[in-house]
Amino acid sequence: MVNFRKWFGGGDEETDDAPLDLTLGNLQVGWMVDYDLETWEVKGYNTYDYDGFATREWELHSGRQVLFLELEEDDGQRRWTLSRSLALGELEEDVSAAIAAADEPPELVHWSGRAFNGVSSDAGEYTRVSGGGSDTRARREFVAWTYEADDGHLLFLSRYGEQDLVAYEGQRVEEYQFTDILPGGGE
Repeated sequence: MVNFRKWFGGGDEETDDAPLDLTLGNLQVGWMVDYDLETWEVKGYNTYDYDGFATREWELHSGRQVLFLELEEDDGQRRWTLSRSLALGELEEDVSAAIAAADEPPELVHWSGRAFNGVSSDAGEYTRVSGGGSDTRARREFVAWTYEADDGHLLFLSRYGEQDLVAYEGQRVEEYQFTDILPGGGE
């Protein structure tokens, strides 16, 4: 006789009866989520601590594409940003030279036909909480500069240490744009 209760719940094995909270802010490594007609797998989870103000970030993979979904919570408000990395050579300005000369990037940066104005600079600590294998719980101090174009697109420059400079472009997104969150196998 087939024991359907064991396969579909109610079997002999002990189970945690608490349901999973399948919401965007609770994504875990290994979970899947749909965005922009593609399925993305969560491959990493990171935090950024800006002197006591923390944000969370999930690394999403779909094929060869990698996106970074960041959540900022402040005074009960949730703001989501979705970004992807850029090669520094894609920027019209030589931001590396500007930072080496003045310890600050230019106030105006151009990329993909858009002008981005500097809106903020912050310093903090980045923590790779999970994902990526051996770099679990890796911590690094950083300085970040945020730029915004007139159409709302965002550009980010982050410097880790004295030499490691990276660039990202992105935009604000809404939670409802992400659907079909499914738990996966984890790390």
